[in-house]
Amino acid sequence: MGTTLYDAPHSVLDQVTDGEITDPRPIVTTLAAANAESFIDLNGHAVAVFDLRTAAMSGTLVFEATVDGTNYFALPAFDQAIQQFIASVVVTTTLAKTYFVGVSGFRRVRVRVSAYTSGNIACALRASSSDFGIYSWPLPSTLAATVTVAANTAATLTLPAGGVGLFHYITRLEIRRTATAALAGTATLFVTTTNLPGTRAYSFGNAMGAGGTQVDLDADFQNPLKSSVANTATTIVMPAPGAAVLWRANAYYYLGA
Repeated sequence: MGTTLYDAPHSVLDQVTDGEITDPRPIVTTLAAANAESFIDLNGHAVAVFDLRTAAMSGTLVFEATVDGTNYFALPAFDQAIQQFIASVVVTTTLAKTYFVGVSGFRRVRVRVSAYTSGNIACALRASSSDFGIYSWPLPSTLAATVTVAANTAATLTLPAGGVGLFHYITRLEIRRTATAALAGTATLFVTTTNLPGTRAYSFGNAMGAGGTQVDLDADFQNPLKSSVANTATTIVMPAPGAAVLWRANAYYYLGA
């Protein structure tokens, strides 16, 4: 005799229109003091979803997890509204946002008020066995940095530290020079970097035509270039390019764990 959907082990019915599930457990807690927290024990779950809402609070909240139940460490959270990873939530007045935190392998996860001035915030917290790290679209480049300087001046393009546990993921890097007068150069310009894999560097010839533009680097990274150390500035350092020559550099990136 065949097995029906209803007696098959671990089967779950699809939800249909107007389907409701009654859950008597409390879902929302109110945080209104320094170190106030809302937590859940995970029991094999892979992602935690935090819904934070307030009409009047001033403070900072962080997301943390523990393996042994005693020692906690910070985790980045994915801000659903801006499609970007963040290290903390800074609230000055109102807030109504949802955050996702990957928690595979941890015993407990929590959101904690790390700095408090006034007011309170309501936190609804759920965990799921679904894997948060599955995307049907690439993460967008939500951040960009640019630098330009006066003629014959060194320049540094800086991606500021992203926050606890967050790396830079560079999707595109552009380096150009323009010249207001010809430069019959025979030197090599060495562009160096910090906080990138392999301590990568680039070499460009310095000759320029009057009124010209030199595209030294225009790189799209299909697999984003990840910085080497979390919560650390990443830099692209360009030397003085020669008389009447100016640098312009742009980097497009997002933050992630």
